[in-house]
Amino acid sequence: MSDVNSYAEFILGLYEALLKDCASRYPVLAKEFERDQTRLSSLIECRGLRFFLETMPSYRKHFDKCLALGRLSPSKLHSFGSWKKDGTVPKLFRGLVLRVFDLSGELKPDPDVHAIRLIRQLLGAVRKFRITCGPKENLAAILEFVKTDLEVGLGTLDWSIDADFIESQVAHLSFTDSVPTRDSLKQGVLPGFEVSSLAYGHAACIQQAADYITSCLGHFDPLEWRFRHGPGAVSDQNSGENKYSFRNWPDRLDRVFPMADFACANYANWEESTLYESSEQETQKEFPAKLLAVPKTIKTPRLIAAEPTSFQWCQQSVRDFMYNRVHGSPIGLFVNFKRQELNGRLALEASHSGKHCTIDLSSASDRISCWHVERLFRHSPSILNACRASRSLWLKQGISKVVPEFHMLRKYSTMGNATTFPVQTLFFLSVILGTVLYKRNLKVSEEVMRQLGKEKVRVFGDDLIVPDDCAGAIVDALHALGLRVNPDKTFLTGKFRESCGVDAYDGHDVTTISVLDAPNQTKPGSVVSSVDVHNNLCKGGYYWAAAYVQKTVISKGIKHIPQISHGSGSFGWFPNYISPDVLLRSKFDADLQVRKTRCLSLVTKVCVAPSEGTAALLQYFTEAARYVKSEYSTLHYHLQRAKSSLRLSWVVLQ
Repeated sequence: MSDVNSYAEFILGLYEALLKDCASRYPVLAKEFERDQTRLSSLIECRGLRFFLETMPSYRKHFDKCLALGRLSPSKLHSFGSWKKDGTVPKLFRGLVLRVFDLSGELKPDPDVHAIRLIRQLLGAVRKFRITCGPKENLAAILEFVKTDLEVGLGTLDWSIDADFIESQVAHLSFTDSVPTRDSLKQGVLPGFEVSSLAYGHAACIQQAADYITSCLGHFDPLEWRFRHGPGAVSDQNSGENKYSFRNWPDRLDRVFPMADFACANYANWEESTLYESSEQETQKEFPAKLLAVPKTIKTPRLIAAEPTSFQWCQQSVRDFMYNRVHGSPIGLFVNFKRQELNGRLALEASHSGKHCTIDLSSASDRISCWHVERLFRHSPSILNACRASRSLWLKQGISKVVPEFHMLRKYSTMGNATTFPVQTLFFLSVILGTVLYKRNLKVSEEVMRQLGKEKVRVFGDDLIVPDDCAGAIVDALHALGLRVNPDKTFLTGKFRESCGVDAYDGHDVTTISVLDAPNQTKPGSVVSSVDVHNNLCKGGYYWAAAYVQKTVISKGIKHIPQISHGSGSFGWFPNYISPDVLLRSKFDADLQVRKTRCLSLVTKVCVAPSEGTAALLQYFTEAARYVKSEYSTLHYHLQRAKSSLRLSWVVLQ
């Protein structure tokens, strides 16, 4: 059986189980759910997997917007046509839809929240299913990536390789300078909002907010902050090479991050470093970032970039600086880089009170330009210079032969640069705070900012939660500054809100559970994912669906997964009253005075090699504090990424 047929069989069985869960909740609709199952069986034969992975998630977005607007409108999506002539309620899942909207499409005065959650679950259960995109989808994604980058405005300063950074050129920059208009950037517009260029006073307030944020961050001195390597790939080394053995350190990086200070452990062993032994031409060579495509949806991949080793090393210090300074300053009232659940909580609250709106952006990091970053950090040249020095100028791609191999970036950075997330967060915060100041006729002060913090304005990347009285003006400002607000995931009215993975309606959590993969005995990761999905389905009350996932895993010959209690932290199944209890061999260990069970456990295998020379000492000084209680030596580097496997052994279950 081909993978496609196997996926189709698994997904159809999953939906049969989900509809049983729906029937358990609404027995009166059992016949309707049987009809829905028949329709889904027919649709997967006629339309294939794309109906489940693309069409149904599209209707879910439409359904969410209709909830926010209070009326169900025609979606014009295949198989979601009206059940009755001149109506809007579709045949598929109509039993549940009619518990939320009436026959005319109007939102009921007291819609059934449980029906809303079930509809969203059915429409989005496999929307994140991991299927690798084909060449056509990869090409479309790269062309869109390049097109978006070419729309980004150029910076005022010279961001090229040989350009010197002159602080006097920065101070006079402002968001009031030549703000791009919608017409010049060909941006889309949210319905109900007319976008034009920013008023001078509005742009001036955004600049004041940016200057306030910069003043809270203070001066960046690289000697005071932590350098480290990230877990991902780099563009200038193959898998299995030691990242602490730097091969190159370009001049523009050296101006801010001297390699004598940051590329080796100390001055005493500088002469023994790989950089000292390399030729000057090799040391100054600048590698491009490498564009990679990773699975996202069947429609499009996610494009990220692997940075050069030396650049990524220095970007991490700028990131560490921003994370720590934000946490210890008044900006922490609006931003917490390590707790996205705060955004989720506020979205849940806002769905009931209506006092806040949630805004989501399309390709947010791809539309932040050097022009934006210059003005964001104009009052802290040290930060701007560090961002400028550690930014990749070129991008190399080998995904599609139709697109040129090299592309010079106009945007500030890609997803892969360690500074992208904090920089975009602070930029969006400056736009929000500046707009609130402008709309309410306020001036920047410590007292005003703390008061806005009490109003619970929150930003996490491109997930924005803003006061309802300023939401329209914030959307206008974002569009005028060259960003694009995603109308499908932005909620300014009604009782639906979405932020940081939390979907909420009128104070109720209607977040869905995503099935990411079909279990496969040859892919341990898919089995681990299936166990996690089973446990999440149990917690969500979808017991038939959970039982189906467990049954599918066992049918693949994987029979020794234990049953565990909630919160144990062990690998295993949560109790499910539909599935039979898991019976496994056990014995009492007299030496340890504990009972052990023979079952599968998750084992991670790491292939390492000893670090040598100056690279070993630099690695030790960097990692020793982090692994002081670890069994792993800090004087080894990974030859390849850690591989997980399932091993049958005697373990103590919690």
